[in-house]
Amino acid sequence: MFTRMVSMFAVSLMLCAMTGAVSAQALSSDQQEVWKVEHQQWQMTKDKDISWIDKLLHPNMQFWETGAQMPRDFASLKHWGRYDADSGTILEYELLPISVTITGNVAVAEYHYMLARENYKKDRETVTGHYQDVLVKDGGRWQFIAWAGGDDPKK
Repeated sequence: MFTRMVSMFAVSLMLCAMTGAVSAQALSSDQQEVWKVEHQQWQMTKDKDISWIDKLLHPNMQFWETGAQMPRDFASLKHWGRYDADSGTILEYELLPISVTITGNVAVAEYHYMLARENYKKDRETVTGHYQDVLVKDGGRWQFIAWAGGDDPKK
């Protein structure tokens, strides 16, 4: 009985993994465009290139990070951008897509992430988290207009 349960669990796990890979590969060209912007933002952040704020965010941007007392806006993100970039380093990251839904000029992208980072004291940690991002196509390009999420709570 135990062997059968283990076998069923292994098959279920494999099917779940294959389903995720298939859905990631089956993105339409518009969905791929949105996902490219997601990766671009993470890579620019890793590279400490804070120009992503002006390049990838809509001026009406609003966001609410996990654990924050209230939402913030574009001006706040821009104000704290340099400090945030100087206070730590992203060593590696992986984005795991859940979905990208597009209606007209609005896209909603949902994903998990895994991140290895180092703070200014050189302490390292690996964290996981999730985001739900809303992008708007303005002037022919996708820009973030809202997001919610962040690191999962520490256990």
